Amino acid sequence: MASLGTSASLWRSFVPRLSSKELFTCRQCLGNQGYANAAKSIRRFGAMPSLQPNKIRTPLFSDKNRQFFTSSLRRSAAAAAPAATVIAEESAAKAKSSFPKISDKSVAYFLLASAASVFGIVIFGGLTRLTESGLSITEWRPVTGSMPPMNAADWEAEFAKYRASPEFKQLNSHMNLDDFKSIYYMEWIHRLWGRFVGMSFVIPAVYFVARKKVSTPMAWRLFGIAGLIGFQGFLGWWMVKSGLKDDLFAPGSHPRVSQYRLTAHLGAAFVCYVAMLWNGLAILRSNRLMADAASGLKQLEALRDPRLAIFRRSVAGLALLVFTTVMSGGLVAGLDAGLIYNEFPYMGKGLAPPSSELWDAHYSRHEDRSDLWWRNMLENPSLVQLDHRILAMTTFTTIMALWAYSRRSPTVKRILPPRPVGLGISTLLYLVPTPLASAHQAGSLFLLTWVIVLGSRVWHPSRTAKLLQMAAKARSQQLSSTSASAVKRL
Repeated sequence: MASLGTSASLWRSFVPRLSSKELFTCRQCLGNQGYANAAKSIRRFGAMPSLQPNKIRTPLFSDKNRQFFTSSLRRSAAAAAPAATVIAEESAAKAKSSFPKISDKSVAYFLLASAASVFGIVIFGGLTRLTESGLSITEWRPVTGSMPPMNAADWEAEFAKYRASPEFKQLNSHMNLDDFKSIYYMEWIHRLWGRFVGMSFVIPAVYFVARKKVSTPMAWRLFGIAGLIGFQGFLGWWMVKSGLKDDLFAPGSHPRVSQYRLTAHLGAAFVCYVAMLWNGLAILRSNRLMADAASGLKQLEALRDPRLAIFRRSVAGLALLVFTTVMSGGLVAGLDAGLIYNEFPYMGKGLAPPSSELWDAHYSRHEDRSDLWWRNMLENPSLVQLDHRILAMTTFTTIMALWAYSRRSPTVKRILPPRPVGLGISTLLYLVPTPLASAHQAGSLFLLTWVIVLGSRVWHPSRTAKLLQMAAKARSQQLSSTSASAVKRL
């Protein structure tokens, strides 16, 4: 009895501290008050002192109460789950609708294949010029001109148009219909190839952009290259048009296209080729570097070696020098300057023709002779060929000097391949035969190709470097989080 009285007095001492509302609350009230009030009541009750805690707390924390509180927690988590799911879905949709940071490899292969097609049409265009086929089609019909004449009447109509041209009257008056067909097909294939280059570039480019397989800068570059291809086609007709009218070249001279327009047409083709090649190589390089961010950062850091800065600038200067030499070759081709002074290294009795021949007043059109120097450099066949020789030898010397520098520099591992300067010398010695002339043009494009490849290897891509830093930082944070989680589990 004494023990029972003691226990009752203890219970009475605790009653003022906890009201019946706090101790005995129905499930509906708890649901209305929320989980926070219920948890508050539990904490207050849990803090109550007891001489026999197990016997006092167990009845209140029955299995039914535990199930109720657990289900409340689960309902709260379930209510938050849809919001998290919506956020995740919105993030995924946003990522899907945006352009990637790095273009897909398939875009690189597409650009390199397009560059190969441009390479081929440049060589074939040179053959068209060497066979005097470029003026055989006297009209520019981008759509209807895709098909050649299909019957005898159509062939006679095309041949009649060519007979009215200056080239037929002065050079090819002996030509019959079969001879005309041979040069016509050369020019027709050249134009058809140009249409193929345009269509085979534009359609895949639109697909890659629509499917978000290219980065935003690359999408704009593809748009620019597509516009350049269209402009190239316009330049081609603008060039041909200059050979169809007597007033566009000197009276009594050899009917030919303007050397200025031919050089512009050739230069646009080279720019288009370089743009495709450079961007294709850049995409492949970025994907290779991003495959391993840590290793990619190390490679790019190596490119910042001060000893490599001179070499990188030299490669850029070499690319510009090669392009200038090629444009000089376009002037030589437009003026048929390769048909004079067919010896090397001499030009006549010396290394250069007489100064009176190089600076002939015949080419000046102003009374004060203010245009004497630049018109002779661009229109005098003797000086144009001399300039091309000087540029070619300068290019060769620069390449050899850069090769020697790369052999001594420990940071430069790549050795430049042999250059086709000898092809240019052979072309002069053999009076510009078609095979060697075509090989000389192909050699110039090969030369520019390898300079671009070399430049792409030593170029430091700042945008890719930033992406690599972000990827490496994210990887480091992920590893730190994983390590911390593993420590907590232990």
